[in-house]
Amino acid sequence: MSATASDSLLQAIIWLCVALLIAVALAFVVLFALRTRNQKRQKQLQEQQQYWQRLLFSACDPNAKLHFDPERLRQFKQSTPIFFWLIQKWSLMHHYVRGDADDGLQQFADTLKLQTRIVEHMQTHQTRRLIACCLALGDMQHLGSSAVIRLTELTEHHSSMVVLTALRALMRFDPKLALPLLLKNPHYIAPERLVTILKECPPNLVTEATCATILQDNPQHAHYLLRVLKGLEVPVSKRFITTLLERFHDDNNIIAMALSLLSSPELLPLVRDYTSNDNEGVRVQATSALARLAEPEDEARLWQLVCDASWWVRYRAAEGLFELPYLTVEQVLEKAEALDDNYAQTMLKQVATEVHYGVL
Repeated sequence: MSATASDSLLQAIIWLCVALLIAVALAFVVLFALRTRNQKRQKQLQEQQQYWQRLLFSACDPNAKLHFDPERLRQFKQSTPIFFWLIQKWSLMHHYVRGDADDGLQQFADTLKLQTRIVEHMQTHQTRRLIACCLALGDMQHLGSSAVIRLTELTEHHSSMVVLTALRALMRFDPKLALPLLLKNPHYIAPERLVTILKECPPNLVTEATCATILQDNPQHAHYLLRVLKGLEVPVSKRFITTLLERFHDDNNIIAMALSLLSSPELLPLVRDYTSNDNEGVRVQATSALARLAEPEDEARLWQLVCDASWWVRYRAAEGLFELPYLTVEQVLEKAEALDDNYAQTMLKQVATEVHYGVL
């Protein structure tokens, strides 16, 4: 290789190194500028959050007069992050205050026209923001028609959490409006979550609407709503149980659920019949109901059921025997010795140990 060629190659390498150094330096400058800019934004956001948090606490004092800084108001109207931060904080405050303090928070929201702004932001497709908006609307003391319409639309959303928070807000605003929406085919919502919302509604209204929907619906959804009804732990009428059993007489799952809700001694004849049903699930619930409601004449039936082929039927029957007020634990265990079924004897001893610890 000639000297000229070597010099040219060396110069090219030097220029490449210089270019790389410049590029690295520029990268550091840009990163530093971005970091400084981000720190400045974070500091501004922190200052805004501290300002609005002080105002929220002041709003809880009915004697306090709120004064809004014009510059902070302008920033609030223009900043989406601070808006969503504020409505979440505002909603959270409702978990800790009542009475005058709650009124103060509502006045704070009215002054800032929070409801109008929330509805405007609810046109988004972002699930997290929709949930925050629905939660905040659920804590408003009153809702406008545009808010109600948007919440109703969101009960058809693909996210179950959006649906639940929208239903909660509607339930707090108008239970009669929300109940049909709550009860219509929400099979992708866990029954336990639906129960939490329904408990905020007057019990009689919930029971009446739920029972009516169950009797008019398909078996799958009726079974789902029966689980909800059981979770509510509200009494149901004798008429509802008998109508339900007639309406779904060939669906063992619904029959079992109906028996689990039964609390009326007047239906004991029905319960006794179902204790001899071929389906194990039905027998289990019938035996459990018999154990709750048993009369002296049912003792013989409970002794038969403690010898059933199903472990759970034996268990429920054993519990029923120990619950009979005129039999002591010792008397039950003494009678158990006369049984020919070893499994029944073992079950009775097990339940005696569980329920009456220390007897054996």
